[in-house]
Amino acid sequence: MPEGKKIVLVIPDLKGNGAERFVITLSEALIDAGHQPTIICFKKVIELASGRPFDPLIFPMERLRWVPRQWRAATVGRLLDRFILRHVGVPDLVLSNLLPVDRVLAGSRLPNVHLMVHNTVSQEHRAGLEGPNGARHRQVLEAIYLRKPCVCVSAGVMRDFQQMFPGNPEVTTIYNPVDVEFVRRSAAGEGLGMSDYLVHVGKFKEAKRHDILIRAYAESGIETPLVLLGTGPLKEKAEAQVRELGLEDRVIFAGFHANPYPVIAQSKGMVLSSDYEGLGLVILEALALDRPVISTDCPSGPGEILPPQNLVPVGDVPALARAMAAMDRDPAAFAAPLRPEFLPEHAVAAYLALAR
Repeated sequence: MPEGKKIVLVIPDLKGNGAERFVITLSEALIDAGHQPTIICFKKVIELASGRPFDPLIFPMERLRWVPRQWRAATVGRLLDRFILRHVGVPDLVLSNLLPVDRVLAGSRLPNVHLMVHNTVSQEHRAGLEGPNGARHRQVLEAIYLRKPCVCVSAGVMRDFQQMFPGNPEVTTIYNPVDVEFVRRSAAGEGLGMSDYLVHVGKFKEAKRHDILIRAYAESGIETPLVLLGTGPLKEKAEAQVRELGLEDRVIFAGFHANPYPVIAQSKGMVLSSDYEGLGLVILEALALDRPVISTDCPSGPGEILPPQNLVPVGDVPALARAMAAMDRDPAAFAAPLRPEFLPEHAVAAYLALAR
């Protein structure tokens, strides 16, 4: 039997977000297919459950903060290359995840380094691009994303990327996969001790638009509780909005769950209200659990997963309120299939094709 491919996945840490879940899911799928993935983190922070124990290699990034900023990326890049060669050997493929890692690996001299683009760059960096140093910020991004081949996690992300960086000809789309077996197995755990509720899963940050979600919930007039899973910088603002609208008895702040799947599985359905998403992995996880989903029709992500009747315009509170009320009345009307292109086998085949 031929030896499996050596594939390195580098990410700052394994906190409870979509890019981090992608790294774990793809690594497990590669192992199952007979290959040799290695996860490298800059910090040993692991918040996500997985089907098998992972012990990522830790690159000592914190010890290198003394390097002057203008030389840091080049210096750290050389050291990271050596770290990978020492611990893994010459890799067949390196996947860089998230900007702190992209800054470093953009200058890597290892073969076959690809930068993963997990979100719409124009939206994720809108504040920097529109600020007083917007031209400089764009130059910084171009210095990173024009140097290596890039993999976008959805067709919408790829369209946005090509508009931002038309000078990079080596761009492709590979959907982030969902591990259906792991999600369903994990859903057998303990939930919230309640049922008949709608759920939203996501960090409390501007892109997720909890303010829109809470206003739409209030306008919907439904009595079914709304459960909000997650934490983040805008949580207190959302709590204040709930108090102002007198919804304390119906909107439940359930905090971060390393295993959110029992809560999703026991819900009546999922609601997303984002201004933008890269793909929307939580939608795939809900579909894997046969839960209906309604979502705002972001420029990328939800519209590539869900049928039109499950989508509402971004920022449209009345439309989202009507959709929530309709799903509350008839959840089955918003059921949707999970297509094969979102399964791990498809992702493994696509990444092995890159590992030339």
